[in-house]
Amino acid sequence: MATIGQASCVIYVRMSQDRSGEELGVERHEKDCRKLAKKLNLNVEHVYSDNDQSATTGKPRPGFEAMLAAKPKAIVAWHQDRLLRLTKDLERVIDVGVPVYFVTSAENGLDLSSPAGRAVARTVAAWSQYEGEQKRLRQISKNQQLAEHGHWQFSLRPYGYQRVNGTIVQVPEEAEIILEGYERVLKGASYRELAMDWNRRGIKPLLGEQWKGSRVQRMLENSHYGGISSYKDEEVDLDEGKKIQWAPILTPRQWKDFRELKLNRKRKRSWAVTPKHLMSGMLSCGTCGGQMFTHLQDLKARTNTVNAKGHPIRVPVFREDGTRAKTTAYVCFNKHCASIRGEYVDALVRTVVLKKLADERVVKAMRPSDDALPLQNEIADLQRRRDDVTELVGEGLMDKAKAREKLADLSERLERAQAKLTAIREESPLSDIRLSESLPEKWDALAVLEKRRIIADLGLQLTINPASRGVRSVDPETGEKYTERAWALRRIAWELPEG
Repeated sequence: MATIGQASCVIYVRMSQDRSGEELGVERHEKDCRKLAKKLNLNVEHVYSDNDQSATTGKPRPGFEAMLAAKPKAIVAWHQDRLLRLTKDLERVIDVGVPVYFVTSAENGLDLSSPAGRAVARTVAAWSQYEGEQKRLRQISKNQQLAEHGHWQFSLRPYGYQRVNGTIVQVPEEAEIILEGYERVLKGASYRELAMDWNRRGIKPLLGEQWKGSRVQRMLENSHYGGISSYKDEEVDLDEGKKIQWAPILTPRQWKDFRELKLNRKRKRSWAVTPKHLMSGMLSCGTCGGQMFTHLQDLKARTNTVNAKGHPIRVPVFREDGTRAKTTAYVCFNKHCASIRGEYVDALVRTVVLKKLADERVVKAMRPSDDALPLQNEIADLQRRRDDVTELVGEGLMDKAKAREKLADLSERLERAQAKLTAIREESPLSDIRLSESLPEKWDALAVLEKRRIIADLGLQLTINPASRGVRSVDPETGEKYTERAWALRRIAWELPEG
């Protein structure tokens, strides 16, 4: 052990966890370190503290960094693992070249000036690091298992939920905000737009005063709101017989829609940020088999001028404000094999879908478990019976007390039936559109996302083949030259599973 030649020192204290925030642990250690400093005849110049800070994660510790930067004459700590737990941190302390003293050490410290002392310190640090890494692996395994058992682990409560007597329950007013956020994103709103609106309305996050787009995004991308257990942002499958321990805010279909939309935004070469276009990503290229996505192209018109091959020259169309008019096209982004005007494809899809939905036999065979229509009939019957009771009371033919009892029973049954019907319609827009009086009007009124869900449920698949070279030929049925629309439709091959 080196002789004490310094008259001053600094104290370093650290606690990995301080749930209460009262700093009682670091205060106890500081008291013990001051006793040791007094025993060694050292004057304490400064106390550096890292309360509620881990030394195993590798993240910077403000107190530790400040202490090394100050280049003290000596360091006093409660134990080596309070000062450091990683070998790389030990090397930094060795480079400072000062004595280090510990309260719990038999000899009150480490002699870092000798090879033997540094070897001992490195051995202790290596085992501390090993212990920390093993503890981390055990914790990861435990948390993974808890997630697979349907538990939601959190220290700071998430927006929309809180623990009450060990049970995770919703905070109703916050849950409404979360549900609003999902619904608006599905309709095309951006995270930044939501943040600005919530700030304007005085809706505050749990931490801080203002929402930011990134914070809204992190919150809404939490799968727990959709009833999906996850660990480290990775969804996990529940063990057999296990179920989640909280009530989700979203229905399974709502979470699926949001998840598909979120992934679509992050997909490479996906230019649209919201589901604005009916068949984007749902078409296949007839040459390479790749997906086709939307792309705005210049709208061009034919002129009377022809090129060297005798083909009419096309020129861009300009709007009144001088900008070029654009048209939406579906383009093969894999190898750019094919492209086609979006309006032609969308019109064909509309025709095929409506024809399919109008076929009672096909729909019945396709969705034998659809019980929305019986529910609608039940609701109509209950409403009629409720009206009958009201009329009987008005005419004096039924006792009021008996009528109240009857109306209460009918209203309760009516509410249950309406809730079931709402759940079915939310789960499958296909059921909802089949119950409408006018299929075309209902289809045209649907949001693009709902239309895409119906197309997926029907199993409609379209393949776009590349355009033929040369001028348009004559239609053998009409004897006239193909129109541009008819010429394009010849390239579309579609498949729809039979009922």
